[in-house]
Amino acid sequence: MHGILRVKLNEEQKRLKLEKERSKIQEYKGLIEQFQRARQQKDYSSEKLNLTTELLDWNPETYSVWNYRREIYLCTVFPNVSVNEKQDLLDKELQYVLSKMKVFPKVYWIFNHRRWCLENAPYPNWNYEMMITEKLLSADARNFHGWHYRRYVVSQIEKAGNYDLAEKELQYTSSAIATNFSNFSAWHNRTKLLEFIIKKETDFESRKQLAQKILQEELDTIHQAAFTDPDDSSIWIYHRWLMGHCNQVGEPPILSVLSKEERTHYLRQEIQLLEELHELEPENKWCCELLIEYGLLLRTLLNHQPTKEEEATWISLTNTLQQVDPQRRGRYQNLRKKIETVIDA
Repeated sequence: MHGILRVKLNEEQKRLKLEKERSKIQEYKGLIEQFQRARQQKDYSSEKLNLTTELLDWNPETYSVWNYRREIYLCTVFPNVSVNEKQDLLDKELQYVLSKMKVFPKVYWIFNHRRWCLENAPYPNWNYEMMITEKLLSADARNFHGWHYRRYVVSQIEKAGNYDLAEKELQYTSSAIATNFSNFSAWHNRTKLLEFIIKKETDFESRKQLAQKILQEELDTIHQAAFTDPDDSSIWIYHRWLMGHCNQVGEPPILSVLSKEERTHYLRQEIQLLEELHELEPENKWCCELLIEYGLLLRTLLNHQPTKEEEATWISLTNTLQQVDPQRRGRYQNLRKKIETVIDA
């Protein structure tokens, strides 16, 4: 750790430390053997919950132990208790899981078990879960697991109340991004929310107007962020998504509802911005790469061959990319070949 003086151990101290570590390893191996034997024998006695607790206290990333723990509850514990007793048991289980989340806030299996607890609880408290997501993200605003869990909790609140929280959640991501432009998880969450907000508008013309409004507002935000910190990859990945490059299959980009003329307008607008930024930051790899990508996209959209000037500019940009990002030299060489193929077509 930085700032902590390294203590040099003498031979006797080293020997004692090694013996202690060996003892711990043997203890853990013994517990694992007990677990494997019990599960193989389908021993779902409630006493084995203590065994799973011991193992998870050692290592909460052992997903098979979490699975066994759930099997014990389902096969032995739940069938023999009342609804209220089941709720009490799961409340205690949720507290145990929370104690693990505080120490290990990025372990998938912990979040997975928490979801299982809530889905099996007779009376899940989703408002309390929302408060937990607030605490998780206040501790680490970029915790991907925290954002993913928040989306899950929001979906359950919406389902229970028959209403949507998309607009409210969009405001939440805005606050997170305003605090830190580098919050990739917040930008990612924003893509999910915007897609939902646009898709729920059933009238095509209304959806188109909404998409235009959202697109320009989002681009204005990106422009501010880009000139503030042009090297931040989170900003440019989101910019690519807005312009229709990084959307998933079956998930149309915002630009898809716009006409050819409108898409052309936005592409030219963004290319102009990138050119201005490139003059200030000539070695910024995102500017170089997106100038090529958007330029090629514009030419495809217009069904026009690139000009000689564009050809020379793009080739020059691939040379710059190879210099500033040598680890991806092969990728940029392939990009140059793609440009030459387009030009020769």
